[in-house]
Amino acid sequence: MLDFLNNEIVAAVIKSAIVIAILLTVFAYMTLIERRVLAKIQGRLGPNRVGPFGLLQPLADGIKMAFKEQLVPGQARKFIYGIAPILSTIVALSAFAVVPIGLNWSGKTSVHNVWDPLIADVNIGLLWILAISSLAVYGIVLGGWASGNRYSMLGALRSAAQMVSYETSLSLALGSVLMWSQTLSMVGIIDMQRASGMSWFILAQPLGFVIYLIAGIAETNRAPFDLPEAEQELTAGYLTEYAGLRWSLYQMAEYINMITVSSVATTLYLGGWSLFGLETLFPGASIIIYVVKIAIFLFIFMWLRATLPRIRYDRLMRFGWQLLLPLAVLNAVITAFVVALGWHWAISGVAGLVVLAVMFFVARRQGFSEGTRFEEKQGKLLLPTSVRLVKYEPKAVTESTSSEQEPTAVQA
Repeated sequence: MLDFLNNEIVAAVIKSAIVIAILLTVFAYMTLIERRVLAKIQGRLGPNRVGPFGLLQPLADGIKMAFKEQLVPGQARKFIYGIAPILSTIVALSAFAVVPIGLNWSGKTSVHNVWDPLIADVNIGLLWILAISSLAVYGIVLGGWASGNRYSMLGALRSAAQMVSYETSLSLALGSVLMWSQTLSMVGIIDMQRASGMSWFILAQPLGFVIYLIAGIAETNRAPFDLPEAEQELTAGYLTEYAGLRWSLYQMAEYINMITVSSVATTLYLGGWSLFGLETLFPGASIIIYVVKIAIFLFIFMWLRATLPRIRYDRLMRFGWQLLLPLAVLNAVITAFVVALGWHWAISGVAGLVVLAVMFFVARRQGFSEGTRFEEKQGKLLLPTSVRLVKYEPKAVTESTSSEQEPTAVQA
């Protein structure tokens, strides 16, 4: 029996089931925690009626979703409409397969076995996460297209363009970390941080960390980058025709992707489960350290949703291509020079901080929240070609016509 349990495949399957169960439970309670956090920031109470302190609210929500009527639009492509949310959830869960949750259960760095808190340590772990994460857009695009709704299709196309735009910057930011770690293994990256003098790669990559965090928030379609489901513009975007459990699967994928983005940030920039030797204090200490770091990033996701308004779509794309991508390329070039010439890691860190300070100063001078500036020429306001003014011209009232006014589109 012991030989059966010590088999690597058996242990991986059991650990996978445990991790999936934990992720689904965390997703359920993250919805409750986020609602309470948002309520606290906005001066409200939040859900606190179901169970002690509202702790049974996720259970009530799950029962409500399970018994909701599953409506399928008549114009929908039913098969793809049904599997699209399932695809998003499977992709979100699969990306977590190579994330190291802790050191081991003994708390000793020299003792390892198949039951360590890690499903798989593969030498292309980070590449696996990037490859699987890039498939997430298919679930959204297929769901929007199969719904047979124009709002859904527009939301799906927005999501595809947004993910492609910010995934480029995200990959370049992670590439700069790989120059320091010299490995794609997630465990190897943590070991390299512990072995190097910098402890955490964020000290050598402050600019890359900021770029990754912004791009990661955009990748998960979270506020202020939640344009694919902008309710003021697209009803609910790609979610317009979904309800009940199918809608819940999309929400599950979003929250699990938040956990994955937080896990990658923790592993690559904050030393993963390590904390200056405290991970060996007692068995399980490394797992507690990892969970605390993840919780900090998840709180940032919620904090941003409560404080920042949704940005305009053209500004979203301009920010990704004209600001974030050049900064990611600059960070990669600086890192390459420092690593190739064998300079101290502090040079890369200081250079990144200088770039961040300059960008902050420029943003302060131009204004963080300025509206769109329109030029004037000869006393006439020049508007973009995409903007049209509607002028209402009153018509003379006759016996055969009503007094209604018909709008006339006038090109500015």
